[in-house]
Amino acid sequence: MDVDHLDLFYKVLQKLSYSCPLCGAPLYVTNYGNYEAILHCSSDEARFWNFERGTQEQIAAKQHWDQSRKELFLTKEDITEYLQGNEPV
Repeated sequence: MDVDHLDLFYKVLQKLSYSCPLCGAPLYVTNYGNYEAILHCSSDEARFWNFERGTQEQIAAKQHWDQSRKELFLTKEDITEYLQGNEPV
């Protein structure tokens, strides 16, 4: 993947509007590169790192985090299509 594509990929990722299937909160990019992006829930209920380790609250939050995960695989063609007004699935 060339650098221009990675920059463009990141810009497109910032504009996508996916929501958590569990609570409806926006998803945000937690990792990206090499045509792939991973998104997770942005809600307080999914922030497992804010809870004391090993508690039921932390376990529930980690499950929320894991279940909200969405993987995107975007090619240059997908990005071009998005820029023309069609959001990728």
